[in-house]
Amino acid sequence: MAFKAQQVKKGIFDIHGLEEYVERKVHEVMKALGFSGKVPPPAKAAKPVVVKTAAPAKKGVKAEPGDALATVLSALDGHAKKAVLVKAGKQKDQLLRSLIPLYVARNLNVEVSSGVTSKFWAKFGVKYAAPNAAKALREHVGYAKRTKSGNQITPNGVKYVEAAISGKKAA
Repeated sequence: MAFKAQQVKKGIFDIHGLEEYVERKVHEVMKALGFSGKVPPPAKAAKPVVVKTAAPAKKGVKAEPGDALATVLSALDGHAKKAVLVKAGKQKDQLLRSLIPLYVARNLNVEVSSGVTSKFWAKFGVKYAAPNAAKALREHVGYAKRTKSGNQITPNGVKYVEAAISGKKAA
């Protein structure tokens, strides 16, 4: 049986013939099990089935904050030093707390804002307000830079985080 898909709205499709096909298959199964004696003919004016699909991503569109958070958390889950990074973030060093999400996401194409940083630490039970994250990066120049795609950690920031997780003091 052939199905016909027609795009109605942005990301929404009508699939013609799907409902008739499903009804016919259900009745065939019911007949095989002995529940029904006759298969009704397919309806002539059946409603089309509406299937929602995700709209294609546009180039240059920023990811949703939830997507950025999920991306950073999944990158942390795959990181070899996850436990050490989380433990270091529970210290009262606001710069370190602000840099760790940037450190984890440094090779990913994701915008880590102060809000994402705040929600990141909330997942680990650390209260860290978004304004504090932004202020720490603003006051400590040279550890992160502001780009058109959000904050990016600099080599000095990477050294600071690696020194903190190795237990040595950063210069």
